[in-house]
Amino acid sequence: MRAYVEAYGCTLNFGESREVEDLLASKGWSIVQSPDEADLAVLATCVVVEKTERAMVKRLAELRTVPKLIVTGCMATACREKVQSLVPDAVFVGPGDLGRMAEVTRTESGLSSPSKVERESYGIVPIATGCLGNCSYCITRLARGELKSRRFDDIVGTIHDMVSTGPREIRLTAQDTAAYGADIGSSLPALVDGICGVPHDFRLRVGMMNPKNVLPKLQLVTNMYLQPKVFKFLHLPLQSASDRILSEMDRGYTLADFKHIVTEARAVSPAISFSTDLIVGYPGETEEDHEMNLRAVAETEPDIVNVTKFSSRPGTKAAMSGPKVVGWKAKDWSREITDLRFRVAMGRNSTWIGGRVVALSTEKGKKGSTIFRTDEYRQVVVKGVHQLGGFHTLRVTDATATYLRGELEDSE
Repeated sequence: MRAYVEAYGCTLNFGESREVEDLLASKGWSIVQSPDEADLAVLATCVVVEKTERAMVKRLAELRTVPKLIVTGCMATACREKVQSLVPDAVFVGPGDLGRMAEVTRTESGLSSPSKVERESYGIVPIATGCLGNCSYCITRLARGELKSRRFDDIVGTIHDMVSTGPREIRLTAQDTAAYGADIGSSLPALVDGICGVPHDFRLRVGMMNPKNVLPKLQLVTNMYLQPKVFKFLHLPLQSASDRILSEMDRGYTLADFKHIVTEARAVSPAISFSTDLIVGYPGETEEDHEMNLRAVAETEPDIVNVTKFSSRPGTKAAMSGPKVVGWKAKDWSREITDLRFRVAMGRNSTWIGGRVVALSTEKGKKGSTIFRTDEYRQVVVKGVHQLGGFHTLRVTDATATYLRGELEDSE
């Protein structure tokens, strides 16, 4: 019997989908790469914006031909009635509910012996689902509910097993990694400290952190970057540089709070890679608010800015808010921020040209190249296929706004 797993959306969704693959393989299912080959398809859905929801509707219709379909991810809970009308015979499993997934994929006669999914690139480890927030625009909160942190020992054990046999880059993921442990008497800094005690030479990437939950433990969080095994990478979503809009969003912090966190992180690691998110066209946003966003990008100089046009989601407070921003204006604002983001990133990346860095080979790149990551999580593309999981000295030869180019200076 053969199973196919497909995921959309955030890193958490992809991490949970990998866990589904591992579960199925352990029960004797053969994991295939196409639904056309499958007896079972698992679709991990996303509904964060309306455009993605439309893509999910189309994909559900395409997967109706698979003998058995399981729908999981956020759409399985946030839009269950809609999904049922599209695929009435599908089985529903809530996001991250491996117990339920195990029930609906019980071993049947004719399955192969238990196996293991081999992955040579990076590992993704979900550390929690749900969150502590109540952001006005977020449907994910409605889909995943309150914070549910994974057990400390379970996470550390999973990572120990991963790095013993496979990837050397581990990505911790959650809706908000900074909230980890608040429900079980632990914390993200304590978890990272425990993970860094795992033997083997690997690197840890900590995923997105809500500024609201970083602030109470700011020094402990920034001190994580002193650990040699932790990538110097900060994903801190701003969402808006207008304190008025942040208040409307129920984000629980101000622009000054955000800047303070960035300053403290750079004090610990001056070359840290810094990624942020902005929502444009939020109800009631003005030209003045947009100018604040541009100034914030210019002043904080993020390496990455993920710009999303506001999408009204059913059941959220923001869906009933106004006045609405016309589409063409939100599109113009998005383009202006994106143009500035690339200029800022190009300037920052150019400073690395001619330098030497020690980097970890983490992924196969395009056109026969290999992707390396520096300790600051900067991406260096090197020509040729190189073994993954090795640390090498590279010379940076060129730069773009999104990555560096380099050459190997040592032997493999």
